[in-house]
Amino acid sequence: MVCTTHRDFFDDACPECRQEYLEMKGANDVSREPAYKEFTEERAKKLYEEVMLQYLKAGADELEAAGKARAVVRKQCAIRNMPFWPWL
Repeated sequence: MVCTTHRDFFDDACPECRQEYLEMKGANDVSREPAYKEFTEERAKKLYEEVMLQYLKAGADELEAAGKARAVVRKQCAIRNMPFWPWL
């Protein structure tokens, strides 16, 4: 759809302009999903280690850092609709 009234700019109040903008941005393409890198157990363990070290450097104790790092890895699994590994 192309707005025939506003040719040089998008008018937020114009339904045709909004539709044209959404089509241009690909918002109407429901088949597109965000592409995430493969999240293997090896990558998960590396992420866990890196995040835990960051929390330790920030002053968290080891138990707290481990819990927060596991939460970050679980969140990454959830984003990708993956089951959690037993060590999480």
